[in-house]
Amino acid sequence: MKRKHPDTYEAQSNGKKVRVTVPENDQGELFDAIREQLSPHAVASIVSHLQGARTNNQDVDRQVHWFTQELCKLLGGYEQQAQLAEELGL
Repeated sequence: MKRKHPDTYEAQSNGKKVRVTVPENDQGELFDAIREQLSPHAVASIVSHLQGARTNNQDVDRQVHWFTQELCKLLGGYEQQAQLAEELGL
């Protein structure tokens, strides 16, 4: 039986190229941590800042857009995010 190697990607560490293991897709833990560590107002602020973020990489833009949508879901939707952002003066 052939052993499956974990997915990795190349990154820089102290100026050297290294291989880093791609973590398992464990969204539940990520969003649980966000709920525990960040207030709804903090999440709304992050969403406000991410909504206009653009790079020269469409794949990165897609991933940031997905993350922004998921954060909005945590808040109860875009209307709730907009209300919280307005309270913050964003």
